[in-house]
Parts: sequence; structure tokens; C-alpha cells
Amino acid sequence: MKYLNKIFTIGVAALLLTSCNDVFDDLAVNPQQPSMDSYFTTPEAVNEAVMVCYGYVQTQRSFGASASKTMIIRSDEASSNSDYGRPGMYGSGLNSSYYTIMQPFGLIYSTASQATYVIENIDKVEFYDQTQKNAYLGEAYFWRAFAHFYLLTNYRKVALIKHAPKGMEDYVRDLNTPDEVWDFIAEDLQYAKEYLPKKGYWKGPQLGRVTAASAAALRGKAFLYRSGIEPIYGTSTKTYYDEAATEFDEIIKGTYGSYNLVNYEYNFDVAHENNDESILELQFLGDVINNTFNPGQSTSGLAFDPRGLMLPGAGSGYEGVVHEWLYDAFVNSIDKDGYTDMRMFHTMFFNDLAPEIKARPGQRVTGPGGYHFEDLYPQGNFSTAANTRTHPYKAGFLKGMDLSMPMRNNDPTSLAGVGAGVQEYIYNQPRAHGVNWRWIRYADVLLMYAEAVISGGKAGSTSAVEAFNKVRERANMAPVSGLTMETIKNERILEFALEGHRFYDLLRWGELADRFHELERKDPNFKKLISDTDYEGFTANKHEWLPIPISEIESNPKAQQNPGY
Repeated sequence: MKYLNKIFTIGVAALLLTSCNDVFDDLAVNPQQPSMDSYFTTPEAVNEAVMVCYGYVQTQRSFGASASKTMIIRSDEASSNSDYGRPGMYGSGLNSSYYTIMQPFGLIYSTASQATYVIENIDKVEFYDQTQKNAYLGEAYFWRAFAHFYLLTNYRKVALIKHAPKGMEDYVRDLNTPDEVWDFIAEDLQYAKEYLPKKGYWKGPQLGRVTAASAAALRGKAFLYRSGIEPIYGTSTKTYYDEAATEFDEIIKGTYGSYNLVNYEYNFDVAHENNDESILELQFLGDVINNTFNPGQSTSGLAFDPRGLMLPGAGSGYEGVVHEWLYDAFVNSIDKDGYTDMRMFHTMFFNDLAPEIKARPGQRVTGPGGYHFEDLYPQGNFSTAANTRTHPYKAGFLKGMDLSMPMRNNDPTSLAGVGAGVQEYIYNQPRAHGVNWRWIRYADVLLMYAEAVISGGKAGSTSAVEAFNKVRERANMAPVSGLTMETIKNERILEFALEGHRFYDLLRWGELADRFHELERKDPNFKKLISDTDYEGFTANKHEWLPIPISEIESNPKAQQNPGY
């Protein structure tokens, strides 16, 4: 999973077959270059074609930076002055021509097309190992479903990729209804479950490739999301909580292998990647030397060096801060021994010596270089950071930061902008962070199962409250005896903060506009990191969806723009 850059050339060739985005229109076809059909003749070639799907998702201009930072910053949890996260600040950057809107759209459509090509052509290749063939076919079905899931939950108006494009006419496709897209996702993931191997099949450098559990988890998530989104924004009132609960219960029962909760902090570091809690994990590799992104160049990389959001004073233009309500949510979460929720210490970087923090003896929040907050910010707050707009906030990002990276400079104050050595930190290279993104964890399966059951789904091998309390127990929180949606909503905040789920939780609960308007009234620093005037406010019936890229609107006469853009 760490070597995808070697097949980047194949990916570029495949792009020519795929996206409606006209960014590649000017690329000339080299008559000396072999076609996909002539290359796609061996199991090894099938493997590499499948790996291109992973690459399209994990490259910087997709989930490595552009899509991921928009997904995270778009919620009510945080602010950033990163150009990648700018659309999530609801200002002038949220428009149909902004590159972090356009690039993931094209790359994810490319994922769907590449996967479709594999599905349609794999039977032409002779395999001596049927299990291996099934695994590759299952991966293709999975990534096609994943691509459509991302497009539907972000851009809403989707034209399905049911067949690999063969001519220019195939790039102009009718839009499908959301219900048609949801049905297609569910069907593809059913095939993926049937073909994909169980946990344990992929080993060594293959570890991290998707499994049957990945497909079941995404299928359950799709049923759960559909049950919330469509009655609010669509025309269907049908819910799928039974189907969602069934998918999650199969994972809980161990149908696809044994999954377990691990130490909470193991989900956010490099040392414990692809652990027993990981069900769908996007693979990244930190790279300080080859940290440029130049399409077609061998130094670019296809699936490594994602950008992180840095602490205030570290990485000008890439800083991320946590909003006060989220800080307070953790402060008010006290475990059964009377201490501050341990998850806070692995989610954000904050002053753990502040009087409101009730840390266990010896428990500290540790930042880059092993330093504590007072080492990096001697004033006890962010007031020493060069960017004055970060000063009012109490916490920065820890999740997604590779704190194991070495330091070239032992002066901690340089991180906060006091000294001249800011760029001396290898940690400070925003493209160097290689922490894998655990996109679906077993904890998420447990909480989604609990939500599906209390929403009306049929319980399976365990009760909703038992599944819920497993997550609470890991954090040393007191168990609950009665379970409500409000209890689940609060637990999802504490368990998954800054992991990219919060916006979509609010979306499917129908709470986005009210939540943003509440924070706009209460918090003078809400979404104000870029500037005091850039945040233009959340607009209901507009900001629930991203704009369809202008390149798509101009090149596909059947495309339609989302309301308000």
C-alpha cells in the first residue's frame, strides 16, 4: 500500500478514460503508448489497475489533502487558514471554481471509471488463483461504491458510472436521482462483500487493502445515511435502519474476522496503523524530501505525503484551531474516576495545566518533539504565535499529526514563532505527515449500530446499549443504562472529533443550519481564523452540498448546479 507511486503512469493513462472534468482535454494521446486493453492481460496488471483506484482516492488532490481538509473544516469543530480547508470556512473560497472543489470531484469520478473498467474486463484475464481474482473484483466494486457515496454525500447531483466510457458520448450522462444512486451503492457493496476476502487475507505490504468488513461497514453506513438524508432533503420517506443494523451486526459477530477496540491513541499514530480497530484505513506515507505534487513526475507520489493541519505558529498558512464549544465538550466530559475524558489528550493540543482540566497524575498532552503546551507557548495560550488570529483559541489539532517525526532544532519556542527557527522543524513540513486516516473504525461500527437500533432497526447479537457502552468503557466513562439519540450524538462528538465525520452527522440529523446559526450567535471567533470578514455565514438549502465544479457545468450540458451557487 505504500508503493503506489510506481504505477502513477498507469493512473494518468486511466484518467484519459474517466473524468468528465475537462482538465485533461488538452492532453495528447501518444500513439507509441500502450493502451489499457493491451496492458490489461495478466493478474499483475489487474492488481496494478485496482491499485490505481486506491491512488485516486489517497493522492493529495483527493483525500490526501483537498477532500479531507474540506471534509474536516466544513464542520462546526474547527477553523483553518489552509488553502485546502478554505471552502470549509464558508467564505469566498466556497465556489465552483476553487481547486479543492474541482480536483476531488474529477479524481473520485476517475476512481469510479477505473473500477468499472476492472469489473468489465477482469474476465478476459486468466487467473490460476480464483480467490485472488475475486479479491481484485471485490476491490473494484468497493471503490466504485465508495466513489459514488462520496459524490452523493458531498455534491448530491450524481451521474452514475455504470459502464466504462468508450467514446466522447459517454462523458455526457443524465443525472440520476439520489435513490437510484443509493440503490447502486448498496448493490455494488453487496457484490464487494461477496467477493472480498475476510480480515487476514492481506499481509505484509498488502496490509490495508479493503476487506469484506470494509464493504459491510460502508454498506451499513450508506443505509444509515440514506435513512437520515432522504427524508430531509429528498422525496423518499423510507428508512433502512434494519438493513444498517444487520450490516453492522455481521461485523460485531465476527463474520468477516475479529475486530476489537485498541488503545484510543493507537488510532492516530504511525506506529499502530492497520490495527485491530481499523476497518477502512486510507494509507499514507510521510515524506520530507519528495514532498512536491507534480502530476506525472516520479517525485510526486500517488498515495503518500498528505498535508496535516499544523499548530499555531508552525506552518504558515496551514494552521488549524479547535472551536471553543468542542474544547468545552471535552472539559465537561468527566470519567468515572473524576478525571477529564482521556480522549481529549489525543484529539487536540491544549494547555493541560489550565484549572478546568482534571488530568490523571502524570497524564499530559504531548506535542511535537515530546514538548508540552507550556514549552511551546510560554504565555499559557497562543499569544506568542505569529498569526494573531489564532490567539483567541484554546486548542489546536493533534489528530492527523505525525508526532514521531524527528526535530532538527531543540528550541521549542521556534514552533510558536518566537525564534527564527520555525522551518527547522521537520514536523513543521505540512506535506510530511504520513498518518493513515482510519476512515471507519470498529468504534464507529458500534455507535452506528446503536444508532440504527434505537432508530427502529432490529437488534442482532448484542443490544444497542451494550454496543454503545463498549466505546464508553474504553474511555473509562461510566456506562449508561438508557440510550437516547442525544446520548449517541454527544458520544460521537467525543469519540470522533476532528476525524471528518461531524459535518455528515449534522447533515443526516437535519441540524446543520440551526447548529451553525447558534454558534454564529454565541461565538465571536467561530470560523474566523482566515479573517474577521471572510466567514459569510451558513446558508440553509445551499451549504449542505458543495457546488458542482464549473468545469463539469461547462463540459457536460446535462450537469446541473446545486442551489445557491
